[in-house]
Amino acid sequence: MAVYAMPEGYVHTPSPSAYINHMGKLYQRKPVTQDGEEIFSSAMWIEEHHVNSWGLAHGSFMAGMAEIGCAGPGYVDGGPPVVAIELSTQFIAAPKLGELLEVHGRLVKRTRSLVFTQCRAEANGKLVFTATSIQKIVGA
Repeated sequence: MAVYAMPEGYVHTPSPSAYINHMGKLYQRKPVTQDGEEIFSSAMWIEEHHVNSWGLAHGSFMAGMAEIGCAGPGYVDGGPPVVAIELSTQFIAAPKLGELLEVHGRLVKRTRSLVFTQCRAEANGKLVFTATSIQKIVGA
C-alpha cells in the first residue's frame, strides 16, 4: 500500500467495525462551518481492492463510504449506535485508483428514534456522489 499525505485535520483511529477496517484505513475529522454546523468528514485512499476492471472506484465501495458518511453525523459520542434503514445514493462520477475519496456528512434532523442525514463525496475537488439516509437509533 502506498503512503499518501492526508489533508490537514484527518486522524486515523481503527474502527470498532471489522468491516470498515477491512475496507481500508479510514481517516476522520469534524470541522465546524462558519455557521457553527459540525461536518463529519471521512476519507480513504482508493486502493487496488476498491476498483473495478477499468481502474475506477467500484460502486459498492462508494456505497459503503456513503453509509459511513451518513452514519457519522447521526452518532453521538458515547451514545447508542445508529444503523441505516434507508440509504439513497446518486453516483455522479467515478474516482480513480490512487485518488483520495472524501465524504462530508451532515445532520438534517434527529427525532427520538430516527436520524436523517446527508453527505456528499469529492475526489480531486470534484463531486462524485451524494447520498441521503435515515438511521435508526438502536434501542430507541
